[in-house]
Amino acid sequence: GQLRHIKTGEPFVFNAREDLHRWNQKRYEALGEIITQYVYELLEKKCNMTKAFLPVDATDDEPRSFIYLSPDALTNPDKLLVLIQGSGVVRAGQWARRLIINQDLDSGTQIPFIMKAMEVGSQCCWIIN
Repeated sequence: GQLRHIKTGEPFVFNAREDLHRWNQKRYEALGEIITQYVYELLEKKCNMTKAFLPVDATDDEPRSFIYLSPDALTNPDKLLVLIQGSGVVRAGQWARRLIINQDLDSGTQIPFIMKAMEVGSQCCWIIN
């Protein structure tokens, strides 16, 4: 679950080019978008969650967003776990992009919490985006 260079095994280096801060920042942001897509994939495949768009009856010209739901999120009246990420560039399923990049997926994503909830039988889960 750690981000490592394929050839050297070294962790991510923000200043890949010391003289080009803007280039380094754009590279970091692009990596963040790739990580977001990967976390979404893990939510769907590893956690068996589905993406639901809100509002459900929005027209094409209305703003929409999405949430992730466990299979029983709309039918389980007994338990509900709602996970809300922070603000900024952090997206559904993530606590902090920086933790994902500099430490690992377990530290920076909500996936361990979701897996623990599923383990103890509290599968009803909504992840707000």
